[in-house]
Amino acid sequence: MRIRQMGFSSRLKAHRHLLTLETLKFISEYLVDGNARAAALRSGIPETYASRQGQWLKKHPMVVAALERDLDERELKQLRKIVREIEEKMNSCKDILGLDGEALE
Repeated sequence: MRIRQMGFSSRLKAHRHLLTLETLKFISEYLVDGNARAAALRSGIPETYASRQGQWLKKHPMVVAALERDLDERELKQLRKIVREIEEKMNSCKDILGLDGEALE
C-alpha cells in the first residue's frame, strides 16, 4: 500500500485553525527582523528544516493575521513573556507525564 504525502495546500488547510507553541514562538521571533529562516531557527526548528518551515509558517493564516496587526514594543514584549510562560507550563506537563525528549525518540 502506498501512502500519499500531504501536499502544501492540504497541510495549510488542515492546520489553519491550530495555534501551536511552535507557531507562537515563530510569530514573536519573526516580528523581530522579518527573516523567516532566522525566526524559525530562534523558535527551535532544526537547521535542516528552518528555511522550508519558516516559509511555510509565514504563509500560515494565523501568522498572516498576526503579522497584519501593528504591534508596538509593549505588546511584543508581553507576547514574548506569555510564550515563555506557556513553554514553561508545557515543560512542566511533559515532566508530570514523563514525556521527556529521550522517551519520544
